[in-house]
Amino acid sequence: FRFSSVRIKVLFLLFAVFSGSWTGQTVAGLDSSYIAAVFEHRVILNPEPHVPLSRHHALQHLQKNLDVYEEQAARAAQQGAQILVFPEDGLQGFNFTRTSISGYLETIPDPQQESWNPCMEPDKHKNTEVLQRLSCMARRFNLYLVANMADMQPCSGKTHPSSSCPPDGRWQFNTNVVFRYGLLVARYYKQNLYFENAFDAPPRETITFDTPFAGKFGLITCFDILFHKPTVTLVEKGVRQLIFPTAWMNQLPLLDTIQFQRAFSLGANVTVLAKQFFIPLFKYIYVCTFLHDMINHDNTANSKNKKRQGKLCSPPPFHRRWGVH
Repeated sequence: FRFSSVRIKVLFLLFAVFSGSWTGQTVAGLDSSYIAAVFEHRVILNPEPHVPLSRHHALQHLQKNLDVYEEQAARAAQQGAQILVFPEDGLQGFNFTRTSISGYLETIPDPQQESWNPCMEPDKHKNTEVLQRLSCMARRFNLYLVANMADMQPCSGKTHPSSSCPPDGRWQFNTNVVFRYGLLVARYYKQNLYFENAFDAPPRETITFDTPFAGKFGLITCFDILFHKPTVTLVEKGVRQLIFPTAWMNQLPLLDTIQFQRAFSLGANVTVLAKQFFIPLFKYIYVCTFLHDMINHDNTANSKNKKRQGKLCSPPPFHRRWGVH
């Protein structure tokens, strides 16, 4: 498809991926292949991210980016996609302070503790408009949908002075959410923050989710890929497919998007579904999706909207020495 707009420039990639176990054998009950879509979004930014907004005005901003997400989710579904990945910071943008991001925060419940379909149960949790809309996209278009957003978890620092709770009484996390046809099935907090004053560093954990068509996926975000935890930990546990929303700013010579992420995919022998947003002014211009030995990327600042397809065989066994320090 082709879609053009004065304000929005996107890259949409669609892949047919052969699924299998880490031993390279077909897993019983899984499809022989699946279609994954990743979406590069020219995010509509808040021009004054350091100025706090009311919830009402923050939602007005969020809905502009959600409108783009919904249109592209529909197009992904039309192309047969089974899983769709959106980029880090794709809804609110970046450069917020701890205070100025407050209007964008939603309290995301832990799907390991409760089952919730925001689209079907919108009144169960208050102030969850973004979660509800993402859930309804996944449900309407019959997709696994992965998005990145800002989470808030209240804590009790005022009542327990010895607590590590921040003075404002809440934790704030850079968060990936995963919906299975509307049901919230995974919540991952970015562990390794990169000059992100709006967010707190969470406890260490590894988060995965299972699909009927491709088995297990692991979740990481942007700067996480440079660290042993959680990235190498996931690979050492046998996770062969990583979902990687990112807002990666290219820094030569060692932190170029393509070289680093491709090297990781090849070295670890894993599929990395990576998606970036598009802001050339800040060097956010590369688009990468690494499928073992296949790479799809476009590093032109004026790239047109594109749809690409590729096929990939299941990876050979993970070499345990890769993860040794």
